[in-house]
Amino acid sequence: MDRPDYPIISEHLVFPSLRTCEHGSHQYPALVFAEHGAFVLFAAEYARRFGVGVLNDEGRVVQADQFPTLDDAARHFLSRKHAA
Repeated sequence: MDRPDYPIISEHLVFPSLRTCEHGSHQYPALVFAEHGAFVLFAAEYARRFGVGVLNDEGRVVQADQFPTLDDAARHFLSRKHAA
């Protein structure tokens, strides 16, 4: 079977949870909906963007990168999980 041209995140989906994302000196709510180890894929609803970060021991998202589309964020999420 040919590999699709879009990222497949279904095996990493989790029940959505609201976490605090620390991005520089700012903090904002992040809706986490996919996880692989410490890596998370989230929606930053206030900015209408998606992101990838690391869930720390305190349950906060850190080291986050934001993307304008879910496709871009999902590709980054999958590439980070393979780099771990």
